[in-house]
Amino acid sequence: MINRKEIHDAWNEVVQAWKPVWQGDNSLELWVAFMLHCDRLNALARQQGLAALGSALEPLLSLVERLDEPDVAHRAEVDRLLPGVLAAVRTACGPAPRHDATSMSAEEEGMPLIVVLSDAPDLLEELLMQMEHFGYALKVFSDFRAGLLFAQTRRATALIVELGAQIGEAATSAVQQAREFGIPWFAMSGYGNFALRLQAVRLDAQGFFLQPLTATAIADAIDPLGFAVRDEPYRVMIVDDSVTVLASVQRALSAFPNLNFRAVRQPELVLETLLDFTPDVLLLDFHMDGCTGLEVAKIIRQNKAFESIPLIYLTSETSEAIQLEAMRHGGDDYLTKPISQAQLVNTVISKAQRYRSLRKLMAEDSLTGLYNHVKTKALLQHALLQGERQGHAVSYAILDIDYFKRVNDTYGHTIGDRVLRSLARYLRQHVRKADIVGRYGGEEFAIVFVDATVEQAKERLELIREGFARIYHTYDEGIFAVTFSAGLAQYPTYPSMMDLMVAADHALYAAKRAGRNQISCA
Repeated sequence: MINRKEIHDAWNEVVQAWKPVWQGDNSLELWVAFMLHCDRLNALARQQGLAALGSALEPLLSLVERLDEPDVAHRAEVDRLLPGVLAAVRTACGPAPRHDATSMSAEEEGMPLIVVLSDAPDLLEELLMQMEHFGYALKVFSDFRAGLLFAQTRRATALIVELGAQIGEAATSAVQQAREFGIPWFAMSGYGNFALRLQAVRLDAQGFFLQPLTATAIADAIDPLGFAVRDEPYRVMIVDDSVTVLASVQRALSAFPNLNFRAVRQPELVLETLLDFTPDVLLLDFHMDGCTGLEVAKIIRQNKAFESIPLIYLTSETSEAIQLEAMRHGGDDYLTKPISQAQLVNTVISKAQRYRSLRKLMAEDSLTGLYNHVKTKALLQHALLQGERQGHAVSYAILDIDYFKRVNDTYGHTIGDRVLRSLARYLRQHVRKADIVGRYGGEEFAIVFVDATVEQAKERLELIREGFARIYHTYDEGIFAVTFSAGLAQYPTYPSMMDLMVAADHALYAAKRAGRNQISCA
């Protein structure tokens, strides 16, 4: 009987042993450690009668056994042989999904479920294991009807349907029923021609995967469904000294649950309320007792924190000259009273959406979707102030992908970018919602662990480090894995933001000097 878990674990150990050698350390001790793991996998292959796996390992074992002075050429040869071993491991572990496709472990029960309908489930076993590292439960069915029923009863996040050169009868039936059940579906095929894609789109396919299927491609496409982030309601602030106008605007906006409303009758409270409420759009009366809307707008725009908030004037003025003057003094739009509900709501939502989008562009790293360097520092400062007020610890970590330049040089910058995105989503998925994850720059990332001691932060980060090291990254000729090193420091041990960041940076370099793929605490 084949012990698939034992085979897969042994293969993982081979990959882990190969990493330091691949990263450039040609010491004979590391090559010997790698050879021992290859020997163990070979012994398991013999014990379990896996002749194909033994045959794939034979040239690899022959190479490492005769090494006296390993060099770059030997590393390149092992790189060439390992994909063949992986293929044999996949074949050996292949039949697993068939006998337990309808069962889910306790851990899988808490994960978003993806159901795959494929005529060749044996080829997807490695993918099944990889998707667990990405936070998904993946179940593969060759019986399309059984798979569809499983997807329906288990409320699957998405369905992936394998297609041939055309969409066959079984696939069409499955897709139509998935649409009836409200399950989003994605196509996968070895054919990527326009006609097939057009057929899929006409059946409401949410995406199209070209085979061979990769865990990264699935995660990138299905994350918005499996890990959807609900947007906060838009915050709308109105400054008007008329109770009638305030009541009218509030009635119009209260019918929309995605809008939060704050009213201010006294203009002198506008700056204080802006700081407290942080609106996405500001409605400002043109004529008020004691001042004008233009004067209030000038006061608001003099504060850099509020200079980009959309400002909409509410006015009964029909004079074009006055309206132009209003726009010249920081206004983004004006609405002439009386204002219809449709006009008010459409204007408010369109301005708020645009403002949110611009803020997102300013705060996020374009490649990974994490907070950028500037925003991460601002959030770290806010977390430290909060920690000071509430008397709790804040831990700060800086991470660096080991030998990332070699990844770019060996596999190309496109693959390197894919690795960065993979780590970004893994970090985002495995920290708490209260914690902050940002891209510090290049291959460096930062995490702010809110209300966590350095010991607690290290425990969480160790799990992340170990999990990410088990993810395979694909390229044209095979797979590879990468690791990261990290440095941790804690507030209030380091009382200022600069002290904290410098301490974590020094700890990171200590981790690298100690051999990489580890976490060091300041």
